[in-house]
Amino acid sequence: MSPRIIISINGRDYSDFLAECDSQHLTPEEKIREIITCYVILRRNRRKLPQKILDPFLNPFERHTGS
Repeated sequence: MSPRIIISINGRDYSDFLAECDSQHLTPEEKIREIITCYVILRRNRRKLPQKILDPFLNPFERHTGS
């Protein structure tokens, strides 16, 4: 059984997210999986790439996660 993640977001953000999923022909679950995969790859490669290349990608996530 896969772990479950439950989040709360406002209705407008959810509508925008669904529209983005639809435009890419993905289900919300597929899009979330894609986002998590990209984030994990960035974090794993953090040691290999110069920090200033990764900063624009990691900083938005870190502001929200507190990492």
